[in-house]
Amino acid sequence: MKLGICPICGGATKEGLVDITESVKGKIVLIRDVKAEVCSQCGERIYSSSEIKKVEALLKKVKEGTIKPKETKKAEVYLVS
Repeated sequence: MKLGICPICGGATKEGLVDITESVKGKIVLIRDVKAEVCSQCGERIYSSSEIKKVEALLKKVKEGTIKPKETKKAEVYLVS
């Protein structure tokens, strides 16, 4: 995948690895090193269909409990009031 131009703002994109945060069964799950094109202007992320399929397959395993996390960390939670 190589777009080069952000479809949102028209800025230049660059291939890189990003982290994705998802909520699964009330827990925050961090998926690291996902390939994406990232806009240098607005930060928009564009994923290839094959990368999305990998992430979806991983999340399915997490939901089913058939995969163990590489590591577990605590997270602080704050509320805006």
